[in-house]
Amino acid sequence: MEVLARPAEHEDRNGPEMWIDEAIWGHRLHDEQSPWLTVLEFLCVLCAEHAQGRTLTESGFNTLSYLPQTQLRLRNLLFNNPHLATILATDLSDDAMWQSWLPRMEENAGGLDRPTFGYLRERFDTFRDFASVVSFLQTSAIEGGSNKRWSSKFVFPFGTSALYEDVSVNASGGVSTDRRFFARTGEVLYLMLCRSARVGELRDRLVKRLITADAPYDGLVKALQGETQFARQERAGAYLPCKSYPAFDRLAEDWIALLDLKIPVYDTLPHIVTMTGLHLIMYQLQRSAEATGASGPITLVSEIVSPKRSVVRDLSADSFQANNALPQQALEAYIGKIAASQDWLDAVASDEPGEKAAELLAKTFDWPDLDDPDDAQGTPDVLLERLVQRATVRHKQHVGKVHSTWARLIGLSSRRASRRVRYAPTDRLLKTLVVCCVDRRLEFKDFLALIYERYGFIIGDQQARSFIDAGTADQEDFSDSARRLEERLASLGLLKRLSDSCAYVENPFQRTV
Repeated sequence: MEVLARPAEHEDRNGPEMWIDEAIWGHRLHDEQSPWLTVLEFLCVLCAEHAQGRTLTESGFNTLSYLPQTQLRLRNLLFNNPHLATILATDLSDDAMWQSWLPRMEENAGGLDRPTFGYLRERFDTFRDFASVVSFLQTSAIEGGSNKRWSSKFVFPFGTSALYEDVSVNASGGVSTDRRFFARTGEVLYLMLCRSARVGELRDRLVKRLITADAPYDGLVKALQGETQFARQERAGAYLPCKSYPAFDRLAEDWIALLDLKIPVYDTLPHIVTMTGLHLIMYQLQRSAEATGASGPITLVSEIVSPKRSVVRDLSADSFQANNALPQQALEAYIGKIAASQDWLDAVASDEPGEKAAELLAKTFDWPDLDDPDDAQGTPDVLLERLVQRATVRHKQHVGKVHSTWARLIGLSSRRASRRVRYAPTDRLLKTLVVCCVDRRLEFKDFLALIYERYGFIIGDQQARSFIDAGTADQEDFSDSARRLEERLASLGLLKRLSDSCAYVENPFQRTV
């Protein structure tokens, strides 16, 4: 598979400190950016690019550059507004409430050159009406219970006015882009969908249902924000190594299926978030397997939680651990390939092997710093070993945590009734799988086959044939697991049994036969 050249912005030391994780998976996957925040960043990019007439379109590979919204008045009002509750608790008149709150708000607001909020009096009949809108939007915030700073909290994406990037506001009021929670994973997601085979169909649906749709609640957001605020300069530097990839196509197909549901888009978004998390986990694992030279599909042996320990539980935990170790193995294999290259052999055979090896590593991986003797000195083998160690430490900080962190966040993994983490889908994930994949009544055994083929879920005995044939498990072990899934789906209203041998999975939003 052809790997695209890295962006020009990263040819100097202003880029990442190493170019290894990014070369395998893109710039970048990050565990602290949850699936929800990834979709929010994607929507922020989508809104900016739509405004420029470039919706889901790349002018060239990895040339994305966009101007995001900041909406600092809005997030000050929602998340940096400590005096509102105090004033509401008084028995002041409406006019007195405004006069008491406005100067306090304008003194407290951060990141604004001219923090004036007097326009709000013209947009709300009473101070309590204004406070009610603030309260409603606060309670609908994404991950609203988190202890993130106010400038890193996000309102639910009711419409384009509610989309803005993550920023840091310092004590003097200066504003800068922050890459902790908008760490570019949303930009990677945007590039994936740009390169999917069904990008045209997806573009039409995203514009119709998210960008230009009538959004009454977005009017409330706009009333608070006022005139749209933008970042001072465009954001560039996103990188995705593959021109095309089957995972991009499956991701787009699932987004299209969810956007086609006859339900409000606000109800669709949580399903989109869950499926996006699953697809990005699978993308990381598939790219990892390719880097290690492993053959065969990625599989997720999944336990449907039982009251006692079972063979399937142990196999599920083994499956989780094997997949969790795969990205680090990919990192080591990717670095190790250079030792077999002709350039490396030439460097080792040169008159100055250490120096030549250091130069080759710096050119390929952005390490070592040739001006730092602690980094750049040593034999070729020592340099290579040191690179693996440092790259592994860096990998474990964020990219190496994506699989375990995101699996928990989307309801794919669990530690319930066990010391080991294992794949054990929650009701929320199971419902999303049905809503996304089942467009008409589907036999239960066909549903098991479908989620195995698309996502690698091993639940029933037919999908677990390799374990059964190897004697690792009995057929009954996986048959029991499938039976528990059937009972779970029935309790959720997603399955009907017509006879002892005939059970159907049904999408509650698709009633066609």
